[in-house]
Amino acid sequence: MNEVNFSVGSDSESTHTDISINCFLNAFLRESKVVTWKKSSDNQKLAIVPLNYGQQLIYIPVSYHSVLGIHEYQLPLKLVNQLDESEEKLLSFNEFLQLIINDVDIVGDLTNEQKLIFIQRVVESRANTQAAIAARDNLQAIYSGELNFEQAEQGLIAGHSVHPAPKSREQFSESDARLFTPEHQTQFALYWFAVSPSIAITDSTGQYEINERIQQLLTADTQLSEAILDKVPDNYLLLPVHPWQAKLLLNIRDIQQYQEKGLLVNLGAIGANWYPTSSTRSLYSPGLPYMLKFSLSVKLTNSIRNLSLKEVIRGTRLQQVFNTEQLCSFGQQYASFKVMQEPAFIGLINSKSEAIDESLVALRDNLLMHASQEEAVVLATLTQQHPLAEDSLIADRVKTVASHKNISISQAAKYWFNQYCQYVVEPLFALQANYGIVLLAHQQNIVLKMEQGEPVGMYYRDCQGTGYTELAYQLFPEQLIDDAQMPENFWSKDKVLRYFPYYLIINSTYNTIAAISARCDVSEKDLLHILHASLKQMQSQGVQDSFCLDFVLQNATLRSKGNFFCYLQNYNENSIPDPAVIYFDLENPIAKIEQSASAKNTSTTKVVSGIV
Repeated sequence: MNEVNFSVGSDSESTHTDISINCFLNAFLRESKVVTWKKSSDNQKLAIVPLNYGQQLIYIPVSYHSVLGIHEYQLPLKLVNQLDESEEKLLSFNEFLQLIINDVDIVGDLTNEQKLIFIQRVVESRANTQAAIAARDNLQAIYSGELNFEQAEQGLIAGHSVHPAPKSREQFSESDARLFTPEHQTQFALYWFAVSPSIAITDSTGQYEINERIQQLLTADTQLSEAILDKVPDNYLLLPVHPWQAKLLLNIRDIQQYQEKGLLVNLGAIGANWYPTSSTRSLYSPGLPYMLKFSLSVKLTNSIRNLSLKEVIRGTRLQQVFNTEQLCSFGQQYASFKVMQEPAFIGLINSKSEAIDESLVALRDNLLMHASQEEAVVLATLTQQHPLAEDSLIADRVKTVASHKNISISQAAKYWFNQYCQYVVEPLFALQANYGIVLLAHQQNIVLKMEQGEPVGMYYRDCQGTGYTELAYQLFPEQLIDDAQMPENFWSKDKVLRYFPYYLIINSTYNTIAAISARCDVSEKDLLHILHASLKQMQSQGVQDSFCLDFVLQNATLRSKGNFFCYLQNYNENSIPDPAVIYFDLENPIAKIEQSASAKNTSTTKVVSGIV
């Protein structure tokens, strides 16, 4: 394959950390098989990337080295001659990209098209992050003090901390980004369509029909109810539409014909303003009873963000399961754990009576309707690194706890993380191990309720990322009786072991550990011991189905998603036949702690036996 040169515009560099580059390098170093590590003459950790069969080396200086792979980096990078290390050249990030993308030993045998697409997306993502940072009047505000839900959602400026292009969004123009992305602190009114029931597809579980739930929104949003007065034909349903998506929908031929026939009335952009949350496609309006999750036909990171009918049905199914008597004991034991249920959805069908995926919207319970100023912070914002290599928000909250409780920062860090385990790790594992309910809790699905800086509860969101093991089908036969129509909802043991530990442990908990350790005078090893103790306690108390818990405690490796090579190969994560191909084995430090504890117990037992 010929070497490809890229023209990617300006490439300004700084001598401090760059959070978009951090995200890229964390993904690259975690997955690359050619990287080695060494210490420099001044005792700084360096990641070493060999080029041209080892003739040249790229030095990546690390200002904070994480055993879990969530490093912080000290720019600039350096290109060094292997035979004479004094012969070196400073590398810009774009030069670094060009070098690694053309080295087959590093990235494999790629087509020129794959190289171009990858580079363009990475550069665009970095530019998007830089633009969001530049647009902030008070950047420090999202790294210190209490944030409410809206502020935290719109404070996620970097995105996925282990991804080569976490802020890529191909179909959005720059003006679209300023209008519709959360990091630009934007808000906007929804479009509303009045639609004949004959062209709608809906479902609503619980005590309310879909029209009643929409009426609840109308009652709470007086601007909307006044604006549509006498404009909605009798018996028509109201369909909320994301304004960017509205333009796309109005170009679909079936929808154009519905308009011509009077089956769909475009009421325009009206009503209260809504804030895009960290996922971009989910919107929030303080004081309204529901959040809304839309199909958004934009490729954000690894996939186009359209909902499917199976996904929105998953939301109504989960609500039905949580309404059963079997889960009463869980609710009592974990009263501070709440699910933002998605009890209803609405969308349009085409002329063949098939759901138009691009039109689907799920209604999500707004559990903060009467507590909009509560400190409720998405975990990804808590853990994101600071653009100036200062304290993350989670470090700030730990130090607040230290001050409030008059304890050392190290003690506060251990206390804070123990609270995290209690309110996040334990209830999510309990649902899986005792009820067969799998919730994929990555950093953007975990919202921590906090008081005076410490976790006191958790909200889980995104009911599309759920599944059920054999245990669940035994416990909830009535609610899951027709699940045979959606076989992907059944999670085999292999599937659980691949996904659940990745999302909860690697994606969420490892990032939490690294973010605390980087700034709070505590080692990652100390926090891993707390995590191990939390899981071990659950195991010792006994659970209904311990296979996943045992696996996390004992298996030498866990399966990790390969965001770097998935993105490099231009896979659409939601449409590849077997998503397992983008996962790889990652060393499991929890199992090392378990082995050490078991060996110590065995040794103690032998000594005691000898005394006896």
